[in-house]
Amino acid sequence: MFKKLFTVLVVLLFTATINMAQWDYAGAWPDTNYKGGTHGIAVSPDGKVFASTYYGSSWVSPDGDTLSGIASIYVFGADGSLIDIIGTVTTGEGFLTETDTLDGNCRGMGVDQDGNILYLQSGSNKMFKIDYMTLEGIAKTEPSETGSSPTAPSVDAAGNVFVGPVVGGGTNEISIYDTDLNYLGTAVQGPPNIARTLEVSADGNTIYWMPFTSNPIQTFIYSRPDEFSDYELTDSSLFSMSIESSAWDPVSGNLWVSNDSRGVDTNGVAIYTHLTWYEYDVATKALVDSFTLPSPDPEPSDEYPRGLDFSPDGQFAYVGLFGTGYDRIYKFDRLTGVAQELGFVADNYELSQNYPNPFNPTTTISFTIPEASDVTLKVYDMIGQEVATLVNSEMSAGKFNVSFDASNLASGTYVYELRAGKTVITNKMMLLK
Repeated sequence: MFKKLFTVLVVLLFTATINMAQWDYAGAWPDTNYKGGTHGIAVSPDGKVFASTYYGSSWVSPDGDTLSGIASIYVFGADGSLIDIIGTVTTGEGFLTETDTLDGNCRGMGVDQDGNILYLQSGSNKMFKIDYMTLEGIAKTEPSETGSSPTAPSVDAAGNVFVGPVVGGGTNEISIYDTDLNYLGTAVQGPPNIARTLEVSADGNTIYWMPFTSNPIQTFIYSRPDEFSDYELTDSSLFSMSIESSAWDPVSGNLWVSNDSRGVDTNGVAIYTHLTWYEYDVATKALVDSFTLPSPDPEPSDEYPRGLDFSPDGQFAYVGLFGTGYDRIYKFDRLTGVAQELGFVADNYELSQNYPNPFNPTTTISFTIPEASDVTLKVYDMIGQEVATLVNSEMSAGKFNVSFDASNLASGTYVYELRAGKTVITNKMMLLK
């Protein structure tokens, strides 16, 4: 009885707290030509997207040599152009110069405090730091304290790098490295269960350890009062969420985490949606946003989210799945000026009168849709010319409020049109300047 009551309370809490902005699913990015086993995505300050795979493939070196089994790093410009494919990383100077091939399995990627790219591999455990502008190696280490395989890294504001063990327990640890990848010591000895990712707060004093095999599934929170103290397990959160990728939102500062079909409560009930990334406010412990990747049907066994990062302005999210049959990267665009009301159950399609009306120069348009639909909301002048597209996206059922700024339009009457599925509704509004 208690377990059932707990499940109901979790569902009610989730429904009451999530406040969804809207994200437009832009599909495979930059196109469908890149496939296979994503296990790391990182976005640099200039918008370049770095992605790598767990699985090796052939790679042609600048000298024309073909190497096999290389988990290359693909580097794309913000416009989707392929800039480079990195298969080797050279670090050190003079007689200490060393060139490594990326011949392991990518386990995760990250971005340091200066925007440089961190790349971790297993097989032979290695962590590289790569200059995001020149694409040249900066530093290298071979993490052994994390056991046979490291997780994706996380970096605090001072540049300290935190890496955990995929297989927790025993002597394996969450380790700390300085910005030059020198080992500083143990943060947490033997964190429990199996994990792919972790995150650390900007001040370095809180670690979010995200195993997906604990019972019950939960995120373990380790904290310390200051950098001179030890970490202790102080809290848990995000119960029943199977997390394999995570990132901090560059705008809100909130924590984004993924969920897949293994995220169930102790009764085997799925609380959250498969292949959905949720924005979590660590201060209030509330889920405040989300977006969902359309799932292939039937669902393969390796459909796990193992890549996530955001453009520097937070406008775009890039995600990836583990399986070899998937596109390497999928992209979502954050829609501005669109918000969904909490807890509203829509029974039919409605398009409300904008408010205020008449208006100058901004107004709000509200509409409801009873089921998930492809939605467009457009504004036309009185001779039928389109003057604005406010929404063009697949949207979930509910009530939505859309802000419209007509600063660049002349006074007059305008028509706004909602198209959702097979439904078309229009209304008029007046701009008075």
